[in-house]
This record gives sequence, structure tokens and C-alpha cells, in this order.
Amino acid sequence: MSKLERISTGVPGLDSLIEGGIPKGSTLMVVGNSGSGKTILCSHFLYDGLTAKEEKGLYISFSESKAQFYANIKTLGMDFDKFERQTKFAFLDFASLTKDGIQDALEEILATIRTINPKRVILDSFSAISLAFEHQSEARTTIHVLLGKILRSEGITSILVMEIPYGKENMGSGIEESVVDGIIQLDHREDNVLPIILRVFKMRGTSINREPHVCTISKNGMILYPKQGLGLTYAASEERIFSGIPGLDERIGSGFIKDTTTAIIGTSGTGKSTFAFQYIAEGVRKGEPGVFYSLEENADGIRMMAKGYGYNVTELENNGLSILLGSVEDDNPDALIANLAAEIKRTKAKRLVIDSLSAFESKYKNDMYIIARRLISLIQEHHLTAVITILTTQKSGFELSGLGLTSLLQNIILLRFVEIQGRMKRILAILKMRGTEHDESILEFRISSENGARIVGAIDKDYMGIFTGVARRAE
Repeated sequence: MSKLERISTGVPGLDSLIEGGIPKGSTLMVVGNSGSGKTILCSHFLYDGLTAKEEKGLYISFSESKAQFYANIKTLGMDFDKFERQTKFAFLDFASLTKDGIQDALEEILATIRTINPKRVILDSFSAISLAFEHQSEARTTIHVLLGKILRSEGITSILVMEIPYGKENMGSGIEESVVDGIIQLDHREDNVLPIILRVFKMRGTSINREPHVCTISKNGMILYPKQGLGLTYAASEERIFSGIPGLDERIGSGFIKDTTTAIIGTSGTGKSTFAFQYIAEGVRKGEPGVFYSLEENADGIRMMAKGYGYNVTELENNGLSILLGSVEDDNPDALIANLAAEIKRTKAKRLVIDSLSAFESKYKNDMYIIARRLISLIQEHHLTAVITILTTQKSGFELSGLGLTSLLQNIILLRFVEIQGRMKRILAILKMRGTEHDESILEFRISSENGARIVGAIDKDYMGIFTGVARRAE
């Protein structure tokens, strides 16, 4: 069987959901409520044809005037007027069409198709054109003729737009779905972080990704954020990666195993970010580029912390350190992970810090496991050795009940405060270290302006009675 020829949707990220593009000569239905980006998606499709493939395009509008379309779409960097002057594009404005003029409109559509010979056509929208007919059956017959006998016979790839009124879930009257070869639904959300959700429901001859995907609209138009896969491909290694924490490596078999992920878990102020920065700085000093991805602190705050521990941050950044910032309040998880993936590729990073995974919890508490799994999948895909910090409440002993992520992490180090003889001290326990016989002592560590974090030694056994809980390995 011959392979289907495909053409791009023009929307960054969307083609990957449909095996690289729309089968050439097919008809799609794009459905959604008002403001969900249907016109923008269709415009990308036409503009890609005009600019990348030199394919002529036709936009048939029964809902928006030509002046409105040109004014709105030009703000997104798409200049259709230029192509119209070159007779490569036409916009047919039937926004004020009545049932008396429908026959004339159809004749004009046919004449325009014969004149410019477009390869991509948009009909926007079936909902609006239906109003011009006295009976729905007439509208359906017209669509059948237009799509089946005219567009397909000319080898035109077309998109039929369908409006879904708010409060309704059905996509149309039923006839449209049977006529078209593919269906893409856009769902408008009243949320800046998750503004538009896109789903591909159908695409003939195509293996599709049916997961809901987040889209945003910016000055460059629509962008779809592909989801990082959930596959985990941990590969065993014997190579060791130094932690950058004085006194720790000799207690974990000479360092972390390469390509593993270590969780540094603790309450606020225990030193999680300090551990993480020392780890990333150690890699840069050894010629290993690294990304410090902060989801809570700004760049100046990170640089001030590092400078306070004696690091020359400018030198580190010149030699391979990338400080990347993300905001859970402003971006959705798919966008944040996609931005991180792009930075990993750009820098060719070998080490990664995510500080802190807990930033997602306030908005995505029920999705923490899936978010963590996508991040671990990204880490393993790029063969990174990573440190992830996680904020937790201080419990008795070294309990990790309720965390729910331990099965995803190869290594776990728990930090906490403890009061000994009237003084507050920091201690840690190595709860899990994949493939390593590690020190099971409760270790004291200190943080100073001269050395940052360093391991002092095991807590004196005379003070072990202060712990009411029992230290135990994470499963």
C-alpha cells in the first residue's frame, strides 16, 4: 500500500499528533466554541501552504468580514493581503449572506476555484452557512456536493469549521462527521495557564494521538505543546558522578550513578537548593554543561545564593551553566516541560537540577505523579544525571508517607532540622541509592559561607534517642 502524502497544518507541535500532517486531498472538520482559535488554526494551515509550499489558498467566510479577518490575522504576523495581490490567495466574504443569495454564493465559490486553482480551502463556517438555508437538509446536500464532487475531485485539502455553542457538547448535526476525513476539536478555557485544549478525534489513514493538548495564542499565532512521553527507560551504568558536596560521595559509593535521578527532600530552609546548586556547579567545573531549572526563585536570587557560598557565578555561566526560570502560575506543565527540553537540547546539558518539583502541587496536586513521570522520562531520554528538590513537611523520624513518587526516583536523600542540646542542627539520611551500598548513618551537615553544604559526620549515638520515628529505606 502506498504511503499517504501529508501536508503540514502550519501549527507548531500539531503535526506530530497526526503522523506528520494531514493526508493530502482530505477534508477536516475543526470544531470548537467561540474564541477557541478555530480561525487562527485555519489561517496557519493556509499560510503554511502559501509560504512553505507555494500552494494557493482560498478562505470562504460566512461569519467574518474580509476587513475583520485581515486586521485580526495580521497582528499574528500573517500577511494574506500580500498574497492576494499576487493572485495566490482569495478571501470570499459572505458574512451578510441571506437564503436568497446562496445560489449566487455557490457559483462565485466555483468560479474562484476555477480561476486561482487553490490547493487548500477553508469553509468557515458550516454553522453560519446553515442559517442561510430554510431547511437543514438543503444545507447538508450543499455541503455534500461542495465537498464530495468539487473539492475532492480537484485534489483540494480542505477544512470545514463548525461552531459549538457554549453549554453544548455535540459537534454538529451528525452528517458533517460522516462526510469529513478528520476531526479536531478546540475547547476554550477561561484560564491563562490552560487557555485552549486541542484534541484530535479522527484522521483517516492516520495513527493519531488522542490525548488533550494545551495550546496558546501569542503574537506568533497558535502553538501546541506536545506532551513528553511517559515511557521510562532507565539504563544501568557503572560510571559515577561527583555530587559536589564534600563528605557525601564517599558515603554513596564514590558518587551518584550516571543517568540516575536523585531527590533532595526536606522542609523549607534545610538546604535543598544549596545541595542542588553545588551539584550543578561541580559538573560545570568538570566541563559538563548543566541546567538549573528554577520554578520558585528568580535568577538574581539564585546568583546571590551562589555568590554567598563563594561561587563566581559569571564564570560558571560562561562555562556551561544555564539558569532557566519557569512559572507554574503563568505556564502549564506541558509548556514548562517543552521549554526545559528545548534548553537541554540547546545547551547539550549533562546535568540537570529542577528546583522545586513541589511548585506544581498548588495547582496540580492530583497530577503530581504524571508530571513527575513526564519529567523523569525527559531526563532519561536525554541521558541526564539529575537532582530534583522536593519540599515536604517535617515528620517524626524519616517518614515519607504521602509523597507517592519514590518508585520513580533512583536515589532519595532526606534533609531535616533537629534540636540537640539547645542548638538547631541539620541532618540527613540516605534513604535510597540505586545499585549502591550506602552509609545508613544519620549524618550531620553544615552550611557555611566558605564551603556551602558539607557533611560533618555521623550523629553521635548518645543523641539517637531524640528521634521518635524509625529511619527506614524508601521502597
